[in-house]
Amino acid sequence: MALLVVMLILAVMVVVATQMSGRLQIELRRTANLSAGKQAWWYAMSAEALVAKALAQDAKDSPEVTHLGQHWARDDATFPLPDGTLSGRVRDLYGCFNLNSLGTPNSSGETGHPYPARAFKQLLLALELDEYESSQITDALRDWIDSDTVISGEGAEDAYYEGLKPAYLPANQPLASVDELRAVRGVTPTLYRKLRPYVCVRGGADLKVNLNTIGVDQPELLVALSEGSMGLDDAKQVLRNRPKKGWENNEAVVAELAGWSELARNTITLKSDLFEAHMVAEVGDSRAFLTSVLQRGRDNKFTVIRRLQDDGEEWH
Repeated sequence: MALLVVMLILAVMVVVATQMSGRLQIELRRTANLSAGKQAWWYAMSAEALVAKALAQDAKDSPEVTHLGQHWARDDATFPLPDGTLSGRVRDLYGCFNLNSLGTPNSSGETGHPYPARAFKQLLLALELDEYESSQITDALRDWIDSDTVISGEGAEDAYYEGLKPAYLPANQPLASVDELRAVRGVTPTLYRKLRPYVCVRGGADLKVNLNTIGVDQPELLVALSEGSMGLDDAKQVLRNRPKKGWENNEAVVAELAGWSELARNTITLKSDLFEAHMVAEVGDSRAFLTSVLQRGRDNKFTVIRRLQDDGEEWH
């Protein structure tokens, strides 16, 4: 009987010890993952500081011209770390179509849609949407941004979105992120993926596009800005013939923009002040994704004005 009791006690002790050991292993792994996650985050923050330094150096070297031959414009750069890797890319937020420009009212003497809306519709047409879809999405995006509840043409206001399941309301203010585009009437997942590389969001409603930093594979932007007066083949030729270090002044690009209206030509700039950096740091099985927006100051130094720890969608 005594032997049976001893064996029972030993069995219980073994079970308890096994459970304690298992829990200890889980806690150790959890602690290691937390540590790796924090380390990855600080690596990403270090990359942000490196981007700011590179942008400042480029701005110092060429204060009036921003182009794709500069340090910031390197393709996806990956750096080895003692315990992982660090990758990053930088995007010029003047090398794309500012969606918030669709909140611009008509200028003096302008009838119909304002220029940014016409240019955006032309971008959709250049991306092979039909006339009705292009008009409907353009108007819907204008309604999403403007502060009133008056439907613009083929657009949509509160009543449309309230009828959806689940229901929601339009922002009725400038976009905070390109991701909001997904919620706009008519924007399908397929269209969002197609449109995403061409568009961006800046705080103001200006439509300024840097001709030096438009991707060589994005001639549709030039077609859009010209309101269709420049054909796709001509736009491709302009980007292929662009100097390696970009055009240095507006006079140098006048011939390239033959046929453009004065309003369209005034959207072109050769200098950029706002950039978006995407960083991902991997340490062990942990990843940290960081998106930062950096703005140029008067001294050509760059300050982070927005920082987001995101889900890494930009890397898919």
